[in-house]
Amino acid sequence: MEDLFLGVMDLQDAKNHQFRLKAMGVELLLKTNPQTCTTGCKVTVEVWGKGEDQEVLQKHFQNDYLKHVKGHVPNFEHMNQVFDPTASEVICQACGAKFAPSASECPDCGLVY
Repeated sequence: MEDLFLGVMDLQDAKNHQFRLKAMGVELLLKTNPQTCTTGCKVTVEVWGKGEDQEVLQKHFQNDYLKHVKGHVPNFEHMNQVFDPTASEVICQACGAKFAPSASECPDCGLVY
């Protein structure tokens, strides 16, 4: 399987994830890429995992995310909605309200599209 690009992270966050996943037998690669990463005061790196570890990686990062939003658990189904201006009705990614795509913002929560 191919390596999976997991994103660009602050170096310290990436190292923390690398440490925790290593304890579970999963290896993360941290790479620097001048096109995507920063240096200086805030160093960022690309984070890569192995394809065969995809399920463990998904669970790890989802649990980490949920830990940080404790008490404010998001609705992942709403978050995965795509705003389609050609559809007759769209679902707000923030609150789940249904509305016509001709509106430039959600009538319930005010999220601007």
